[in-house]
Formats: sequence, structure tokens, C-alpha cells
Amino acid sequence: MIVYGCKISYYTGKLETYLRYRSIDYQVLPTVGNEQTLIAETGVVQMPVVQDNRGRWMTDTTPIIAQLESEQSAASIYPLCPLMHIIALLIEDYADEWLWRPAMHFRWSYRVSRQYAAEVLYDELIRDNPNRYIPRFIALRMLKARQYFGFVQGDGVNKQSRGHADSTYSKSLELLEAIFKQRPFILGNTPTIADVGLMGPMFRHFSQDPVPAEIMRETAPNVFEWVARMWNSKGGDKTPDLLTEPDAMLISLLREISETHLAQLQQNARAWSDGKNRFDLNIQGSTYRNAPSSRYRVWCLEELQRAWASLNAANQAQLKAVLTAPEAAIIWNQENFKLSNYDSERKAPFNKAICVFGDGIPPR
Repeated sequence: MIVYGCKISYYTGKLETYLRYRSIDYQVLPTVGNEQTLIAETGVVQMPVVQDNRGRWMTDTTPIIAQLESEQSAASIYPLCPLMHIIALLIEDYADEWLWRPAMHFRWSYRVSRQYAAEVLYDELIRDNPNRYIPRFIALRMLKARQYFGFVQGDGVNKQSRGHADSTYSKSLELLEAIFKQRPFILGNTPTIADVGLMGPMFRHFSQDPVPAEIMRETAPNVFEWVARMWNSKGGDKTPDLLTEPDAMLISLLREISETHLAQLQQNARAWSDGKNRFDLNIQGSTYRNAPSSRYRVWCLEELQRAWASLNAANQAQLKAVLTAPEAAIIWNQENFKLSNYDSERKAPFNKAICVFGDGIPPR
């Protein structure tokens, strides 16, 4: 299997964690220099894009992992309990689409972290590419500016909101630390898609970038240990013994997810429906001004609503009982949003993909 990505890429790290867990052999190649092929086969240049050993092209880690997992004979990483299944999907979505914001902020707002990241990106994607060669000092300046103005300021993080971006990372550590003091993985004794999803931000960003890594080591050593445990986990080591209903620690995490991620999905869907490229995103009393709207995130909301609709009445009642934050109601009180019309034929991960933000960077 060929994985086009990067060793500090958020979603490449998520996918690699899964591939290692399933003992699927893979090779990582850079996206730079392969753009024409990636666009022709998948419609996008993003990390990761996969060509498997049967020649199939796939994009977007959420459907890629779902597809690969459907081909496994071992116990699934998707909980069999319907209630815990949708909770695991919600945690994955939170990791993918909310923690992205503080992860990019910590990488590109802090000098030591952005220097580290820019150096890695240069060495991996530019230095040995004869068609893309740029002198190192110029390339580093360009990379830092592109990433900061595109994915930090361009994502609504500024002097007024960066305090919340800092605290939302600290809060995630606090909530996860409580869980990992009690059990090795989010839902029990073996990894689920919730753990795999959280490896996106927690592995290649928060546990590797100098500034957030120091915070994790000092304040959440059990989370730091879990990152290594996930990277070293192999499927089949243990018979899954998972929660069948959320405990108090998990309910606290779900409240945070509701107040941040689900609030974001609702406000984004409203902005998308109104034809806005930018909107003021209000989260827990803080405002991320001129945050970009995202068609892809409308689709993420639709996917959670589809998962809700698949539950029977008893499971729906159970979910409502644990998702008590008002923001969670967007899952079942479906507003009249403009549809994303993305993957309407349900072909993902084999469809022509779209980026989270337009052509890959939040629009100006």
C-alpha cells in the first residue's frame, strides 16, 4: 500500500496508526511531485491519499479506515453496541474536525514549534525535489507564512480567540487524562475508532510539536503514555471488553465535544446554507472571527445525523440521556440546512474527494 503523506501530517498519522494496528504493510511517499497523479485519480491533493495493493485509490481517513476495517476478519474497532458505536464516531469526528484548530494553532503560532514543523516539511517535501527546489531560508519563511496565515489566522484564531484555542487543548488533555488513569483506551481494554481518531491530533501534532508536547508530558502523562501505546498496539492481542454505556468520565468528554465540535458543525451548516464563505464562530463564550465555512463539514454533520437515524428508539433515548448539552440536539433536531450534496452516491473512499477548505487552504 502506498500512502501519500508526510511524517508530521495530522491525518497521515491517524491512518498510519490504523495500518500498524492491522499489520498492513505500507510505504509513505510525498504528495509534492505527485500532484498531477493524485488529482487525476482522486480529485484532490491532500494528506493522506492512498493507493492500495489492488490499485484502488482512496481518500479521507474516515471512509478509508471504514473500508479497510470492513475487509478484516478480526474483532472490529467499531463497537458492536449501537450506542457506543455512534459515541465512538462522534469522538472521531471531534478529533478530526475540532481539535484540528488548536493543533494548527500550537504548531504555527509558537516560534519553536513552527521552526520545527517548517524544517521537517522542507526536508521531506522540498529539499530533494529538483522541480520544487527553493533555497532553505526562503522556503522556511514561505512555509511559516503560508501555514500561519492560512490555517491559524485564516481559521479564526487571533489575539482575541487564541486563549480559547489554548484552553480547548488543555481541556481535552484533562478529560482524557481522567479516562486513561482508569483504562488503557477510550472505551475499554482495546482500541476503537475513537482512539484511532484521536491519534490524528494527539500523535503527530500535540505529542511531537515542542510546545504542546511539553504541556502533555507535564500535565497529562497518561495521555502521553496512551499515544505510545496506540502506536505500538496490534489487533488481536486481546478480546475486546468495552463499555456498553458511558461512565461519568466519558460523559464529561461528550459534553465538551457537544459544546465545541457540535456547536461548530451547527454554525458552519447555517453559514453554508446562507452562502457565506466566512462567519463568526461562537464557542463557549469565545468568538473565532471570520472562520471559514466548509462544505465538507456539512457532510460530517449529515453523517452523524445518518448514524442517529440508524438507531432504534431505545438507543436514541439512551443517547439523548448522555448528550445533555443543548448543542448536541443538532444531531436529532435536524434544521433545514442546505445539503452538502457530497458523496451522494455513497462511494467514499473511492469517490472524487473534496478538501475541508475549498482548494485546501481556508478562503480569503
